[in-house]
Amino acid sequence: MDVKRVYVYLSALVGLGGAIFLAGAGRAQQPGAPAPAPQGGRPTVAVFNMAAVMRDYGKAKWQVYQLSEERKGMSKDLVQWRADYIKLQQSMQTAPDPAVKDQYGKQMVELARRIEDKSRDVDKVLNEKASGIISGLYDDIKLVVDKTAEMNGYHLVLAYPDAVTEDEKKNPYLKELKLKPPACQPFFVHPQVDLTGVVVQTLNKWNPAPAVPAGAEIPTGPPSAPGPQPGAAPGGPVPMGAPPVPGKM
Repeated sequence: MDVKRVYVYLSALVGLGGAIFLAGAGRAQQPGAPAPAPQGGRPTVAVFNMAAVMRDYGKAKWQVYQLSEERKGMSKDLVQWRADYIKLQQSMQTAPDPAVKDQYGKQMVELARRIEDKSRDVDKVLNEKASGIISGLYDDIKLVVDKTAEMNGYHLVLAYPDAVTEDEKKNPYLKELKLKPPACQPFFVHPQVDLTGVVVQTLNKWNPAPAVPAGAEIPTGPPSAPGPQPGAAPGGPVPMGAPPVPGKM
């Protein structure tokens, strides 16, 4: 991804539908023995809605909010310089003296270079931080899904992006995307094999984070408030307790 796309992508992950260090490792307890292999008619395949997980994972929202605030702080000079550039441009257009116009033009060129250099530096820093956050989110989710599958005897767990809110489910654009998916896209998911609520609850328990301030601006718009997470369906998985102790996974 280019300099800006990683930051935008991270913001979109949280804004659409809808992990980094293991919290409390010193107080963590090793999970119990894995569940026996599924027998009878119990499903060995499970799925979860990645869009819902990203929207309701508190730490993901908090990190995107922090990155957005950092971008605002780093861009203060840019805001002022762009305003100055517009003023110079307006002054040059109304200046009657060619020599004065030439002077304004030189100032605009210099200011444009400063804006370009500063923008590049800001984007580089934010891009690197966003890439690190994305990597951490993946690691958190992968750990939770791996342990959930291990303790519930699942042989295969699939992630898919889908609408979360009722309004999103009615969105013609999202319906069109589901008609031409880039990979496997379930059209029906039984609650018994849906891990979405379990993954969200476990992520938020293992990696607690401050709540994003009310009214805070998050790129692509604030995510909708997470609705109540579904309880474990009969025969389905249940949220896990303490995170695993590093080195004893």
